[in-house]
Amino acid sequence: MWTNKEESGSRREKYKQFIKECRFHISLSLLVFVLFLTQASIQRKIMLAFRYYDGTAVIKAIESDTVHIFQKAIFPSLTYLMSFSYLVIYICAICLTFLILIYYRQTLLFKRFSLMFSLNYLIAFPFFMLFNVSIAGASLQTVQPLMYEQFPHLFSIITTIDPLDNCFPSLHVAMVLSAFLIIRGTDFKRYKIFLCVASPTIVFSVLYLGIHWILDVFAGVIVALFTYYAAKSFCESSHPISSGTSENL
Repeated sequence: MWTNKEESGSRREKYKQFIKECRFHISLSLLVFVLFLTQASIQRKIMLAFRYYDGTAVIKAIESDTVHIFQKAIFPSLTYLMSFSYLVIYICAICLTFLILIYYRQTLLFKRFSLMFSLNYLIAFPFFMLFNVSIAGASLQTVQPLMYEQFPHLFSIITTIDPLDNCFPSLHVAMVLSAFLIIRGTDFKRYKIFLCVASPTIVFSVLYLGIHWILDVFAGVIVALFTYYAAKSFCESSHPISSGTSENL
């Protein structure tokens, strides 16, 4: 039997091997995260140097004020809960998915999720820069920006990295759906339950809070499905499923 020291050494070697195999995907995800943090400053420079299109009128012409049905009943407690889902549960869904796949050394699934995470943002980035769509609560008289009204200090923090005209497509929807698609075929039962609850809750929150339009949500779903099959195809061609993968698709 192995001693604790030997087991610890073996575990470290396995993690080193995991990092070695996934170093490109880790680097790509970190670079995309840095791009997200600098998004607002990049957008301001592009808006000064180039012409961009205000897509809010297009979205409004297609769906009118249909999104206001999600604010038929407004309750302060529900606003708090949905704001928590929009900010905290959303971040947890992304971070925990990465951490669980790293902890259990799910190389193939980690590569897929990293690619999905990166592609989701890189696909959305040109729209954010050149096809600006303002939040529904700022564009429609029948819809209130509930989270920003209830938490004005939060509004000032968020606008430092997000000018609130980057609604199309919805990355909240794309990212949380990506996490669900990756985890749905695994043996992580409790985490699957969490994502099964978190995914529709976050979709509802972006509409109830007056942030996204319905078309933003549909676009986010399409982006997630596209990146899922693109990442799956790419990873399977270069990394056949091994016995160490907990996926059961």
